[in-house]
Amino acid sequence: MRMTSNCIVLVFVTLLGTLPASLFGEESKPQASLNVEHRIAAIESGRFHGWPANNGVWQWGNDILVGYTQGDFEVKDGHNISGRQDSLLSFSDDGGETWEMIDPENFLDDENKLFLGKGKTKLTEPIDFTHPGFALRIFATGYHGNDDPTGGFFYSYDKGRTWNGPYEFTGLVEHSELKGNQLNPRTDYLVQNGNHVLIVISAREGSRGKARMGVIESTDGGLTFDFVAWITPEDPDFNAIMSQTVQLSDKEFVFSYRKIYRDSDKLSTVETYKSTDGCQTWNVLSTVKVMPTHSNPPALVALQDGRLCCIYGDRQVGEIRGRYSSDQGETWGPEFIIRDDFMALESDPDSQGRINTDCGYPRMVQRPDGKLVAMYYWATAEHPEQHIAVSIWTP
Repeated sequence: MRMTSNCIVLVFVTLLGTLPASLFGEESKPQASLNVEHRIAAIESGRFHGWPANNGVWQWGNDILVGYTQGDFEVKDGHNISGRQDSLLSFSDDGGETWEMIDPENFLDDENKLFLGKGKTKLTEPIDFTHPGFALRIFATGYHGNDDPTGGFFYSYDKGRTWNGPYEFTGLVEHSELKGNQLNPRTDYLVQNGNHVLIVISAREGSRGKARMGVIESTDGGLTFDFVAWITPEDPDFNAIMSQTVQLSDKEFVFSYRKIYRDSDKLSTVETYKSTDGCQTWNVLSTVKVMPTHSNPPALVALQDGRLCCIYGDRQVGEIRGRYSSDQGETWGPEFIIRDDFMALESDPDSQGRINTDCGYPRMVQRPDGKLVAMYYWATAEHPEQHIAVSIWTP
């Protein structure tokens, strides 16, 4: 029998330890546990909050800003969100221990409808990418609360309290590598100096092609943009989307992304590439995670001790998991569990018998004291409406 909002039951998502290892392979067996503290960055009765990876995270020491999408909470197949979907932010000035929800004016949404690139202009004064309160927010099309096929950006000088924009990627859409493409990137950028920023994007030919990922840059403070290089190949079998990239040295970069096979028997993955020449060329590095169903994007951080940490939502079992690498992403250590108490008000399982573990899409930063702070969307017995949760631990 199909459940409606008048007939709702509480379903506990089975923990991995009760499932046969042969179902998911040895690499899915968690090998380590953590001493983790949990917080909440955004919650509101009757409202759904989701997808930090679609919206971005920014950090200035112990000041952390995370973006997410908010809508009405409605139990249904797929995502439990309905109505208008707004892009909001939460701010912490104590390393993620406490949070304040904020909704700045002139940020992605107008008063009457979803943001559709309305009012985009060309930037006329260069941005100082090294300003102490600088934040850049990329927007494009193809995900919740954003719909603009040529993309653009907002920027802030006061840690996200106020924003300037929306601005065009001036000069980009005419580039031979991107002409006719639809842009669908998330916010993934690396400041090089006051005038120079590298931005990782995803793009697809027309509106139906498979997305691939590449790098663009501005060397004049955002006045114009140029294409640098493709990272992933053009391939009709998979979409390459939802990245997070870290810089190891002046010329070394490691890029992680969500590889989704839609029309194939192949399993989706989280994979990495590496560049050793300043993003001009890229080579496949490693696979972090194989995801049997319900794939999830990665959050990647270069730790103070030289290791990498990559985390992701495992929707197969309703957990937030991760791995460390001690060799700059060439290999990954045992999988560890960050959180495993997912519970939600759910509609019926889908046609394949899967419960909708609607969670994950993390972003992550490392505090000055060394602790990691992960932000993701989650639901528990106490708070069954999806909210933005925070986990803090020592790596």
